[in-house]
Amino acid sequence: MPRYAIAYDIADNSRRRKVANLLDSFGDRVQNSVFELVVTRSMLTQCLRRVKELLNLKEDKVVVYFLCRTCESKRVYIGSVDGITDIGDEHVFVV
Repeated sequence: MPRYAIAYDIADNSRRRKVANLLDSFGDRVQNSVFELVVTRSMLTQCLRRVKELLNLKEDKVVVYFLCRTCESKRVYIGSVDGITDIGDEHVFVV
């Protein structure tokens, strides 16, 4: 399955928390405002549609990066990597 990185800059604490909780249901947090998702394209579309509903489009920003297999294998972690070395190994079910 494809891997994506999603980063956000959300002005309001409540909206930020809601977006983080939603993204956490689709993938893994790798930084405070960065998640990695290993999902199908249709799951990504569903996720982004739900994220957009939570945003104030005049104040908030979200960016999605497609991580190709070559890029994925070249990730470099500096510092604590607890809990992020097996990103995408879990099973995600979204209803």
